[in-house]
Amino acid sequence: MSLFYSLTDHLDFHAQVRGDTLLASDDKKSLNFAEAKRRVDRIAGAMEASGLGAGDRVGILAKNSVDNLCTFLACARLGVVAVGLNYRLTQPEVEFIASDAEIKHLFFDAEFDGLRGDYLRAQPGVCYDGADRTPNFDKWIEQGEPVIDSRAGGDDVLFQMYTSGTTGLPKGVLITHRNVLLVTYQGPMTTGKGHRVGEKGLVVAPLFHAVGLVGALMGVIYGGTMIIQRDYDPVGMIDTLEKEQINTTAVIPVMLQFSIICVPDIAERDFSNLHTINYGASPIAEDLLRQCMDIFKCDFIQGYGQTEATLALTFLTADDHRAALNDKPQLLRSCGRAVFGTEIRIVDEHGHTLPTGEIGEIVASGPQLMKGYWKRDDATAKTIVDGWLHTGDAGRMDDEGYVYIQDRVKDMIISGGENIYPAELENVLMSHPAIQDAAVIGVSDEQWGEVPFAVLVSAGQQELTAEDLVEFCRDKLAGYKIPRQLAYVEALPRNPTGKILKKDLREQFRDRMKNTA
Repeated sequence: MSLFYSLTDHLDFHAQVRGDTLLASDDKKSLNFAEAKRRVDRIAGAMEASGLGAGDRVGILAKNSVDNLCTFLACARLGVVAVGLNYRLTQPEVEFIASDAEIKHLFFDAEFDGLRGDYLRAQPGVCYDGADRTPNFDKWIEQGEPVIDSRAGGDDVLFQMYTSGTTGLPKGVLITHRNVLLVTYQGPMTTGKGHRVGEKGLVVAPLFHAVGLVGALMGVIYGGTMIIQRDYDPVGMIDTLEKEQINTTAVIPVMLQFSIICVPDIAERDFSNLHTINYGASPIAEDLLRQCMDIFKCDFIQGYGQTEATLALTFLTADDHRAALNDKPQLLRSCGRAVFGTEIRIVDEHGHTLPTGEIGEIVASGPQLMKGYWKRDDATAKTIVDGWLHTGDAGRMDDEGYVYIQDRVKDMIISGGENIYPAELENVLMSHPAIQDAAVIGVSDEQWGEVPFAVLVSAGQQELTAEDLVEFCRDKLAGYKIPRQLAYVEALPRNPTGKILKKDLREQFRDRMKNTA
């Protein structure tokens, strides 16, 4: 049998050799590896008794829990494809994904019953926390005979995860067993950091997102213990890190930002067992990163990737972070170098590799790339060309192989023939003490074609005027890059991964876009 075959082979191995080791715990349930295997086998048996088989799609509309994770593992054992549904979406958005994926069975929390539209209500449903009108999960799993052996693996699809849809309708990304097993090998090879048997990892990012799901699967694969937080709570995350003496966790930067704001005594907390915080999914402000490193006193690792790459394409390692604090501060603006077994190039619009330092689209090749998009061969062909994933991100690479993301290619602003990457502007704006959060979008202009428009969140001080902003940016940005229009909002719209929804901002401020000619 190939080493990189079935995800649940790892569960079976750990259940046999270290069955008493705690695998996962939430606020209601704790299972060691032996208990988890028995529960997963029984859930898989109930799925089979319900008529589900290899290739069928099952939806999971629920917050993080031990049973959520066990349902996913049961799907993996049987060859059923799990589709995590984002409970923060609207009912029409959930319905679109459910119907597009052709979900045949739904597992859900009672609180999300209202997100089930006509399509999902027409499918069999099992409620984790016991709605009267649906089968209770604990009763439901008693039907059928346990499935004790893996029925799928290798290049079979393990899960179908939908893109965030920041620029269009979400697409179902097909990720295989091999993709996940290889990416969990690439990480430790690249960073020198990996899960160890019995080591505690905090799962706080949602399991419908790669950061949460692959983070939890690290425990299954390497024999670690996963402390599962039902949902992100800025105070609860810090309390759990301290109380459980967590060793490692994976977050998105906005989680760290809110926790620091909401926990006044965070600097006095005991995080002595915490050795690594992994972060990614969106950039982190340099000031926030330095503040977090001072508070948690642990290693930080940044990962850059996207759903189509399972998890990561590059890592900025703990050694890189230390070098940045010593004599290479520019590295804090980098997302690191290519992970083990992966090649990164910067290309122009014709796919030609650009010289070192020039900005173009980031493309990548490696074993973690998706199998394709669900029933979207046209989109797959446009995204993966000759084995290279076209990320849609604009960036540059230095002569040591460090990648610097500038922005999404589609978010680039062209003003008077000059390319402007909003991320560069946002980084400057975020360094102002009166600005808590910032986004820059392009707005139409008769003279220049487009000009940058700043959308700001106040840090609680007096709001800046456009003139204040221009003066602040004058010695930090070229004149054509400086936003000369601005607006304030209470909070920027973000998707669950922390990415700013710029299409929403463009729609919101469409009528306020003034000609600056």
